[in-house]
Amino acid sequence: MSAVPEETPPPTLQTPEAFELVASDGGPLRLDFYAPSGDAAGGRGAILCHGFRGYKDWGFLSFLATRLAKEGLPVAAFNFASSGITDREGTFGEPERFRAGTYAGDLTDLARVADWMEARVGAGGSARLGLAGHSRGGVIAVLHAARDRRVRAVATLGAPARIGVWPEATWEAWRRGDAAEVYDFRTRQALRLGPDLLHDWEANAARYDTAATLAALAAPVLVVHGARDALVPLAEAEEFAAFGRSTATELRIIEGAGHSFQAGDKIRRTPPPLLDTVESVAAWMRRWLEPNPIGDYFFSPGM
Repeated sequence: MSAVPEETPPPTLQTPEAFELVASDGGPLRLDFYAPSGDAAGGRGAILCHGFRGYKDWGFLSFLATRLAKEGLPVAAFNFASSGITDREGTFGEPERFRAGTYAGDLTDLARVADWMEARVGAGGSARLGLAGHSRGGVIAVLHAARDRRVRAVATLGAPARIGVWPEATWEAWRRGDAAEVYDFRTRQALRLGPDLLHDWEANAARYDTAATLAALAAPVLVVHGARDALVPLAEAEEFAAFGRSTATELRIIEGAGHSFQAGDKIRRTPPPLLDTVESVAAWMRRWLEPNPIGDYFFSPGM
């Protein structure tokens, strides 16, 4: 009996079609569309949200998009305006956009992509959308889902229990009206994040309450987390999942996985933890985006 290899070579990734929308700040909202394979059912689509200091081509996101497209789902992956990223290599070519980033801006960007996706799949107002977000992008996905009845499934990957958690030195800089320094380990750059985020938080903190949002959220949520995540501890995923309704929230712990689910900044291999992660999200979207009585129950009047 031959041994099963511990990991496979790098996956073959689909080449997406590039689009450009207008972002929350009036600049370009860069988007990639992954066309579905085979006979895809109309009215369904998935949207991928990168994390803080991430971008649409980071790590496993292109692999996940390709896998979902093979599942028959149209997929949109995009750069939040606040990413400051200008190319597929992850260059911070727009530092002022990063500096001015806010949660409100991210939510507006995601809403515009959701509208674009609905028009793209020809749903005529009845789209069934799935959201998958990594790290902070997972929280943004959940916050958006609470206000968009088109979202029928959410998957978070390595998401923290809440946003708005910053070192005291960062808050102090913002209160003085200064930008705070954020070090990016990927590019080894010192980035500047301005007080716009403080003003956004002061005005909208209640809107960003993940506990209240998850408790009332209709869409089923899959919380995927690496058991070895050193950036966002597993305890945060357990807390995050506990916020949700027991009938609509599932926690999936990936053994051997860190914050990037062993993909790294650029995917060069497909180790078992990464394959497990991607297949978990694909199965979740397949389960909930297909019309079914259980899923439709969550969205019935009064729920």
